[in-house]
This record gives sequence, C-alpha cells and structure tokens, in this order.
Amino acid sequence: MVDGIDATDGTQGNAGWHPDPANRFELRYHNGRAWTADVSSNGERFVDPAGSRPNTPNLGQQIQASTNAPVDRNAPATASMVLGIISLCIGWMPVVVVIGLLAALLSIVFGIKGGRRAKEVGVGGGFAMTGIVTGTVGLLACVGGAMFTVSILRAVDEFENPATNQTVITSCARSADQIIARGSLTNTSASTSTFLVRVFFVRPGTDNAQRQANVVINDVAPGQIETFEARSNVGALDLECIVGAVRGPLPYGLDPGT
Repeated sequence: MVDGIDATDGTQGNAGWHPDPANRFELRYHNGRAWTADVSSNGERFVDPAGSRPNTPNLGQQIQASTNAPVDRNAPATASMVLGIISLCIGWMPVVVVIGLLAALLSIVFGIKGGRRAKEVGVGGGFAMTGIVTGTVGLLACVGGAMFTVSILRAVDEFENPATNQTVITSCARSADQIIARGSLTNTSASTSTFLVRVFFVRPGTDNAQRQANVVINDVAPGQIETFEARSNVGALDLECIVGAVRGPLPYGLDPGT
C-alpha cells in the first residue's frame, strides 16, 4: 500500500501514465515510486488540487459517509410548519389566543425564511409553504379567538356586576326536613336584567352557609318586583335564611361559583 493505493497494481517501478486509481480523472502519472498530482482527462493535463494522494474512498465508503453525514436541514421551514399547526390548534381558544397569535406570526416569518433557504439547500420548501398557509389560517382563527375572549370577559363582568337591585328574604320556615326561604327582588336599574340569587342557610347569628340554594330570575324589567322561593334539605339543623349574594346572568349557562 503506497499513499493509500494498492502497490500491487503493476505501477510500482513502472513510471508512466496509468488509470487514475481515485477515479477522479482518466489518467494519473506514477513516477515509479509513488503517485503524483499530475493527471489527465480527454487528452488534457491538469494538476490535481487534492495533491498526489488520491485516497478517494470506494463507492461503499462514499455511501456510508453520506449516510453518516449530517443532513443539511431547513430548520426555519420545520419551525414554520410546527408553529402554524400550533396556531391552528389554539388560536380559537379564549385567553391562550395570545399564544396562538404569536405562533401564527412566527410561522409566517419562519416560513418566508425557510422558503428562501429551500432555494439554497434544496430541502424544506414544502414545510415552509405549509407553515405559511397554516400560519395565515391560524391568524384568522385568532381573530375568532379574540372575539370569543371578549365575549367571555363581557359575560363574566355582567355576572359579577349585576344590575342594581333590592333583594330581601320575606320568610324563612321549616317543612319537615326542609327549610323554605321566600323573598323578593326589585330591579332598580334602568334596563331589563336577569339575576341569580344565592340564598344561604346559616346558623343563627352567623353568615357561615351550611346549605345553599340558587334561584335564577329572568328578564326583570326596570322597577319590577319578582318573588322567589328557595328550598334545601337541612335535616335537624337549626338554620336561618339570608341573601348570600346576587349575581347577573350566568355566563353561557355556567355558574362560576359552583
């Protein structure tokens, strides 16, 4: 083995032009002792930039090297696609729409960068385009998510801050194991409103609720008085009835206090 070339190929001691063992050129000059950088192809002579050591691996080695070599990945394109999918998944959701919006914007930005890089490295073009498309659709989803968020916040605000009212318990009586509270609610605001009255059944002299009952009174006009009744099984407990709280309409039919 001389300079990485098998010396038993007949060139040892036989100076002259021989088939290039590196297979980069047609012929390579052997000076009788070693291969040189003098090469020839199609009748023209050159100097091999790799020098006089044509240690080119065989095909199997090239395949193995190619397999082991790191792939030139298009990271921006991949990130664009992933962020676009995330924006689609969460963009419509209330509150987390902010994260979805950020993901959508980054998806488009990375998609543009990934598209440019794809022209250079030849990979990732599909991922980049997918990221741009999903990011754009994700932006539309975020618009819906923002509207949904505003709607929820408004509904919660109406629940926590009901129209002005006067609510009183007019009677509190037992019937077997039940306690029955009756009362009235007057809408003192200037608009028709819906109310949720929480009636607490408490130990005498306290406001510590042992039982609770909720009564929904719908569409009470300004100045209108509505009566209500609440019941609870209390067994042998000695309890009194009080108005625990008055809230507005339940947001989307859900009681945040339960």
